[in-house]
Amino acid sequence: MNQPTNALVVSSGAAPAAKRPSGQRWPKIWGPRMWKLLALVAVLFAYRLWVVRHSGISLFFDEAQYWDWSKHLAWGYFSKPPLIAGLIWLSTALFGSGVLGVKALTMLLYPATALSMVGLARALWPTSSGVRTGMVAGALFMTIPMVGLMGMFASTDAPLILCWTLASWALWRAQVTNRMSHWFLLGVACGVGLMGKYTMAAFALTAVWTLWAVHGPQRGLLRPGPWLAFLVALALLSPNLMWNATNGFPTLQHTVELTAQSDRSGGILPTLVFLAGQVLMLGPVAVIAGLWLYKRQPLPGTSMPGNTAPTSQWAASSQMMLPSQWKNSTQATMPSQPGNQGEQAPKRPVVRNSAYYLASVSSYRFLWAMSIPLQASAIVQALYADAHVNWAAPSMVGFTLLIASRLSAPLVPLAAPRPTSWLIAALASNLVLTSITLHLRDAVGPTLSSKYDVLVRMRGWQEAFADLAPELEDPVVTGLPVLTDSRLFITEAAYHWRRYNVQTLAWNPKQQRQDHYEMTRSLPNKVGADVLLLTSNPKPDEITKRFAIIQHMKSTTIAVGPDRNVEMHLFFLRGFLGYDQKTYLEQSGADKPPAPDEQ
Repeated sequence: MNQPTNALVVSSGAAPAAKRPSGQRWPKIWGPRMWKLLALVAVLFAYRLWVVRHSGISLFFDEAQYWDWSKHLAWGYFSKPPLIAGLIWLSTALFGSGVLGVKALTMLLYPATALSMVGLARALWPTSSGVRTGMVAGALFMTIPMVGLMGMFASTDAPLILCWTLASWALWRAQVTNRMSHWFLLGVACGVGLMGKYTMAAFALTAVWTLWAVHGPQRGLLRPGPWLAFLVALALLSPNLMWNATNGFPTLQHTVELTAQSDRSGGILPTLVFLAGQVLMLGPVAVIAGLWLYKRQPLPGTSMPGNTAPTSQWAASSQMMLPSQWKNSTQATMPSQPGNQGEQAPKRPVVRNSAYYLASVSSYRFLWAMSIPLQASAIVQALYADAHVNWAAPSMVGFTLLIASRLSAPLVPLAAPRPTSWLIAALASNLVLTSITLHLRDAVGPTLSSKYDVLVRMRGWQEAFADLAPELEDPVVTGLPVLTDSRLFITEAAYHWRRYNVQTLAWNPKQQRQDHYEMTRSLPNKVGADVLLLTSNPKPDEITKRFAIIQHMKSTTIAVGPDRNVEMHLFFLRGFLGYDQKTYLEQSGADKPPAPDEQ
């Protein structure tokens, strides 16, 4: 049970500095509960590896693209910063280039996030029950449908969510202690997060709120700590900024176009769909549990008049008073000692940077600040031009901790009753919902409509490319580059034909720069090239008419559902004539008048 200590402080005006409390230390993390959490994390991680292995899926388009990038490491790419390519490079170096080898390291970042949430919870609520809240949050996070599905893929969201969690942890500790080491760690977390996905920039909204709203030794920007964090983050991001400057800022332009100039239409219905997606990402039962328990027992501090807290709550918590809080604080008077049980304990004003106020009030506001700004930005985007359901994925960390604080309160004795039935229902329902989503095809069979198969876009690629692969061994075409008219095909071909070390090229007659491959691997507009053409179009006349000789080599069609196929056609094209007639005439010399001796 948490025992009351002298770490609880109340206002006393110009009070003398309190002596350092004796015997104060952070509540321990390691113990039976942590081993249970680790066991759950290990089982779920192994299960997701098994699903990837036995479901017959290959890499998703984005994963194949990131794998291709990892073979050409740079400080930036057209649509993303370089962190995901570096992670996949390291993952394949450790685990091989198979499907699991590409995914493994990124998949591990979700368990790392769950464990980091325990540390964040202990920082917010430095009590034994607060640590337990963190473990409940970690278990809940590992089971929410968002992680159940995204946790099987190598995506930029995995490092983003981890860095968002670590940055939140560092920001809280930096603000309540003002120690330079924590500000430095905040800069590292933000800088690494930005190198993974620019969405990390939205964390600035959380940071700005925290600098003024969380009462530490100092507030605001007029101190070295926040600027140290900014400079460290900027230093880590600077290689990518220099790469963008050298290449015409393609990543920044792509990000702006994706969010502000989308060709999709927003509105009320897309916004409602987006909000429904957020509930599904957390798990409907978990959301209902959080709302129901909040209604029955509001979060500490939300119903306090002014700046007061009932002293009857203080004895049920055991806060560690941070060194920054020893100054200008004094010990609390403990309520209702034996012999005066009938007396009404008065409410006392609380110092805003006291351990109790930080844990019972500021911590919950901080969690909302971790989530609401990013959610609000995504909702505005959904109204304006639609938004993908994962665009606010980092906000799930704060929401999960808020729900966990209702399922296992952080400021109560360990022996206090908990709504265990709600906790079991939330965890079980999340697992059932995720399992149904992943295994519905296994249960129904291949007749399941493709729109209900969440893995359908990863099916059929291995079989299709394996069917066409023998054609690459023909001595006539061995070593020729593979030309495609689709970014999907160029990435999947690079991965599935990796043992042939094929060079992939993009068909780009208008010389555009709308994706990474148009920017870096367009077929040069030079007459005479021979290529292999891979396309889904059985009659790609717009391409074949620009070659002198056309030979169809093979076609393949792999059914991945009753209403969906993977269809590919392979052609051998000789004698590129240029993208247009003018190019052909100029480079071939056909537009020049004949010499006098030839007349």
